[in-house]
Parts: sequence; structure tokens; C-alpha cells
Amino acid sequence: MTHWRRTALPLLVAASLPACAVGPDTSYVAQLQEPEDAQVLATGMAELVVMQLPAASSTLVLTPTSSDQSGNAFTKAFASALRRRGFAVAEDRQPVTTSAHRIRYLVTPLDNGDLARMTIDDSTEGSRFFVRNTAGGLQAGGPFTVTQAEPAR
Repeated sequence: MTHWRRTALPLLVAASLPACAVGPDTSYVAQLQEPEDAQVLATGMAELVVMQLPAASSTLVLTPTSSDQSGNAFTKAFASALRRRGFAVAEDRQPVTTSAHRIRYLVTPLDNGDLARMTIDDSTEGSRFFVRNTAGGLQAGGPFTVTQAEPAR
């Protein structure tokens, strides 16, 4: 096997792992290293929502995680962080209007921290890496990377 193939194969396998766990209508949250990580990640991800949507007039629907992740700490912290910022967050099975914004998210370990990704209305995607500082706490490792889909013509 050539050097290129030995390098590319593990990268392809690693890239496909989150895709296996997350369907188009599912969010995903890996096991967090520390209990306080959920709050740091949630507050940081809420910042992106604030930059993209008007708080007082927006209702948000968080795409649920799979049933085996239903009690994860991040989802609860994320909903609370969004409410503190002025958003209405629909509860499971609560009827919502067609104008509600849908948010899907993925939180997974990466290197010495966590990668958080979010999709808003299948048109805006944002990612942010959170890194462990020297005290062991999680903090934003840089700005958001945001992409927006081209409007249909």
C-alpha cells in the first residue's frame, strides 16, 4: 500500500464516523469529558444563533438526538442558553409554526477539546473548536466558521 493510501484511509474512516451516528433528522452529542463542558459549549454555540437570527421574534426547534442520547447535558444547557438570549425554544412534541427555525447540532471530541457544529434551517452551517486551556477548562479555540447555502434560483 502506498504512503498516500495509508494516510488517506484512516482519514476517510474518521470522517465517516459522525455521519454514521447522525442522520439528516438527528443531532448528536458525544460523551463530554467534564460536566461543566456542556455549559461552555452551549453558551458558545448560542452566540452563533444570536448572530444569525432575531431573538425576540424567533422560535427554535432543536432537532432531537437519538433515544440513547436523550438525557445528554448539552441539549438541556443549549436550550437554556438560547432562552436566556431571548429565543423561544419549542419542547418535544410541541406544535410549532412553519416559520420556526430548525437547528441540528453535533458535538464530538477532537484533539484536545471538542468540535461543535450546527446547522440552522439547512442553509447556514457553523463550526467552532473548543480547546482545553492549561487549567483543564474548555474555552473557544477560535472564531466560528460559517457557511451559507446559495438561495435557490
